[in-house]
Amino acid sequence: MPVTSESWSPTTLAAVNHERDRRNASDGHSRYGAYLNQRLSWLHEYDEPERPLPTAEFAAAAWKVATSPIMSPGYVEMRSDLHGITLAFAEEGDGRLLVDVHVPLHHRDLQVRRDIPRTWQDWDTERHYLSPHETLFEPGSKHPALLTTTVVRLSVDASWSLPAQQHTRGHGLVDDAKRTVSALTSGINQHAGPIVAALRCER
Repeated sequence: MPVTSESWSPTTLAAVNHERDRRNASDGHSRYGAYLNQRLSWLHEYDEPERPLPTAEFAAAAWKVATSPIMSPGYVEMRSDLHGITLAFAEEGDGRLLVDVHVPLHHRDLQVRRDIPRTWQDWDTERHYLSPHETLFEPGSKHPALLTTTVVRLSVDASWSLPAQQHTRGHGLVDDAKRTVSALTSGINQHAGPIVAALRCER
């Protein structure tokens, strides 16, 4: 299914563009797959090319390849009003996978907005032709600015149903990565989407 302006809603933060992936595939199969094949060392245990990664590590690697700046446009598209969705591991060392959704906020989204001097700049905005949401970018430097970004952090657990990696090369690897990225996208929209909508006072 293509990603169009109708694909986005207040709680839809990310979407997989299967149609563009097939249409722009240099190998006739998957553009995303071509990028994965250029980074096979990321997708198996160190010095053991036949041994798959643990599920969380594979998910982090598959997501990194599927998104900007590695793929631009990405296999996974993010809503134009976000400043990225990134994956990392908890510092406690328990191997827990974390998802950070970076959400720039306008002054009007802040309870303290009445105390912000009128001369201070906010995020500049621009309409994106494929999204009902605005792209937010930094204003010029002529005046002071208050540019607020919040991070919605999710902890990935068993309820996300991330599939285990079965293959370390070929079409099997690509299919594993696509299933994983789709599960991550669904979990992000389900768990972070309502929080982002609440921050933006949307429904």
